Amino acid sequence: MKKLREVLVVTTFLFVGFIFVSCGKSDPEQQSQGGNDKPQVEFKRSENTNNGVIYRTGNAPVIFSAPHGGTSEGTNLTVRTSSNCSDPDFATVRDDKTVELANMIDSIFFAKTGKYPYMIIANVSRKYVDFNRKKLYACPRNAPNNEYVWDVYHNWIKKAEEFVEKEFGSGLLLDIHGQGHAVKQVEIGYCLSASELDLSDSQLSGDSRYLFDFSMNRLVDNNKSGSSFVDILRGPYSLGSLMYKNGLACVPHSQNTSPGDLPYFNGGYITYMYGSSEDIGMIDAVQLEFDNVSRRDENRKKTATALVEAVVEFINKHYKVDPL
Repeated sequence: MKKLREVLVVTTFLFVGFIFVSCGKSDPEQQSQGGNDKPQVEFKRSENTNNGVIYRTGNAPVIFSAPHGGTSEGTNLTVRTSSNCSDPDFATVRDDKTVELANMIDSIFFAKTGKYPYMIIANVSRKYVDFNRKKLYACPRNAPNNEYVWDVYHNWIKKAEEFVEKEFGSGLLLDIHGQGHAVKQVEIGYCLSASELDLSDSQLSGDSRYLFDFSMNRLVDNNKSGSSFVDILRGPYSLGSLMYKNGLACVPHSQNTSPGDLPYFNGGYITYMYGSSEDIGMIDAVQLEFDNVSRRDENRKKTATALVEAVVEFINKHYKVDPL
């Protein structure tokens, strides 16, 4: 099982100045005690930065991660090279403007819903740490400072997921990336390959291996809409179809069910580890690879708005939580 295979080192952190109070849905640490008969106080969001990694608390069942957009040099970190890293897919390229996109998504989500998503953002450059790889591949060998920063990022994802699961029962993590492929569309990764997406709906539904690998596996068994695996993957109320409805070209969705022979990112370590593939956990995950046009300064607000609209509708349609 994936959660047993990949054991994350738990590092002790000093969270200075965190104020945990709540209004409605929030971090469990931010709730007043004694249930609904006690007066509620306003939720106050907290932000913590540790070695170039930002963590913001939330009070919605939504988590955003942005691991590859950082430019910071960090502190006493070793540069990753193909010789000192064991990563078979070694890369240091930055996903340009994804930090800015994540921050825009954060702002628009609050403006639309009055609630905050959890945010984990890496300002540290990928040339030091690749947060979307397991630690063995993410950091240079014999580089404890790099490994510590990796631990910071992943422990905060775990912390956010624990809060969401305890407070809401289920939720969604969206991992924000950027790609420069020729076709300008958002590639939505569910840990299913392009060749698997080429299969018909009946072929996908007829083999339990595909559902087992699906990073929204849990939602298939735990949705209020009665939706099937294929419905959630690429049906009319799938995340992709709702993104497309709101003006974002993407794949897969009901009108564009597979990338075919086009280049396609189907989801990396974060999506696999923190999603519900292999029928593990209550939090679903998806990787979103935004094309370079959608991330441009002049287009970023439109992109973020379309995504937030789609995410809110997707959550409200399928998840057994209070409407956003």
